[in-house]
Amino acid sequence: MKHVSLKENLLNVVVAAALMCSCGTRPSELQLVQDLGDRTAVPHLTTTANGSPAVLYVQSNDTTHRLIQRSWEVDSWGEAQTIAEDSAMLVNWADRPQLAFGPDGAAYAHWLRLDERGDFAYTIQAVRSDDSGVSWSEPVSPHKAGPVAEYGFAQWMPFDGGAALAWLDGRDFDENPDPATARMEVRLARWLSDRPWSEETVLDSSVCTCCPMATLAHPSGPVELVYRDRLAGEIRDFNRILVEPTSGSFQDLGPLQRDGWEIAACPVNGASLSQNAERTLAVWFTATEDTARVRLAWREVGSVAFGAPHDLHQSPPLGRVTSATDQRGYFYAMWLETNGTGGVAWMGQSWNAQGAAVDPAPVPLITASESRAGGFPTAVGLEAGVLVAWTNPSPEPHVMTAVWP
Repeated sequence: MKHVSLKENLLNVVVAAALMCSCGTRPSELQLVQDLGDRTAVPHLTTTANGSPAVLYVQSNDTTHRLIQRSWEVDSWGEAQTIAEDSAMLVNWADRPQLAFGPDGAAYAHWLRLDERGDFAYTIQAVRSDDSGVSWSEPVSPHKAGPVAEYGFAQWMPFDGGAALAWLDGRDFDENPDPATARMEVRLARWLSDRPWSEETVLDSSVCTCCPMATLAHPSGPVELVYRDRLAGEIRDFNRILVEPTSGSFQDLGPLQRDGWEIAACPVNGASLSQNAERTLAVWFTATEDTARVRLAWREVGSVAFGAPHDLHQSPPLGRVTSATDQRGYFYAMWLETNGTGGVAWMGQSWNAQGAAVDPAPVPLITASESRAGGFPTAVGLEAGVLVAWTNPSPEPHVMTAVWP
C-alpha cells in the first residue's frame, strides 16, 4: 500500500465528513485515492492498451500550463509525466483535453490553444506517441489553418496503425455577417502512423455549439459517436453516428431519444455511453418542457435503438454526466444534482451486469459545487468498481480522485 501523507489523511477526514453529512447515516461509497495538487483541473480518465487506467489533467502556474499524464499503479497514481507545456493553452471547464491509447502501442493527446487572431478563437493541438506515451511529437492541428473560429470538444478513436479524431468545427462563424445563422459542424480527420492528417470529413453540418461529445467503441471495430444536435425549431436532442475510424466512413444511427427539447442556446451538457458484453447504458441531461432531467436508457446487444428512458435524479439536476463499466460488467453513472436545501452533490447509481440496480435509488457521493470551475466528472473501470475524478474548485482548483464503491 502507498504511504499516506498528513495532507491526504486530513483530506480523507474532510471528504468522509462531507459524505456523511450528505448521505445521512449511510457509509461513504467513495474512497479517496489522491489529491493531484493545487491548480490542477479538467481531468480525463482512460485506459492504456493493456487495460490499466491512466489520468490526464492540466497543471497551471502564473506563466504556463502543463498537460500531465499519470498511470495507475495498484492503489495510487504513478509519477507525473509532462506531455506538453503551452503558455497559450486554453483551460476550459467543459472542453477538456483527452488522452487515448491504440492497440499498436501508440498514444494520442490533444488540448486547446488560444488563437491570438480572435477574441473567442482557439485551435486543437494534437500530439502522437509511438512508444506508449514516453515521448511525444510536435503538436499539429487536425483542421486546416485559416478560418478564425472555435474548434474543440474532440474525441479520439484509435485503431491499429492510427487514430481518427472528431471535433466541433466553428469555421462557418468566421466573418459571418449573421452569427445567429452560422452552423457548428462535426468534422473528422484521420492520423495514420506514417502520414500527416487526412482531408476532413463533415459528419453533420449543423449541431449544438458547445456540448461535449462522447464515443463508444463497438467490439467489431466501429465507434459510436453521440453529440447534441441542432434541428429545425431549435430542437437540441442527441444524435448518434457510427464511424469506421480506419476508413473515415460513417452512417447515421438516428437520435438517442426524441426528447424534443427546444432551446435557442447550447446547454453545455453532453451524454455518456458505457457497455458490457450484453447491453449498453446511455445517460444524458435534458430539460424538455422546462423540467430538468437526468435520464437513462438501455440497449440490448444486437440492437440499434435504446429502450424507453427513465429518470435518474432525485432532486432538480444540473447534469454533467459520466458513466463506466468495471471488469465484472457492472455499470456506474454519476451526475450533478441539487439537494433541495441549497446544496449540490455528485450523485451516483450502479447496476449489476444484468442491468439490475445495486441500490434501490441513487445515492449522494460527495458534496460539490455548481460553479463552472467544478467541470465534469470522469470515470473508468477497475476489476471491481470504478476510478472517478473531478475538479474541486475551492480554494484553488485541484483534481480529486477516488474509488467507487
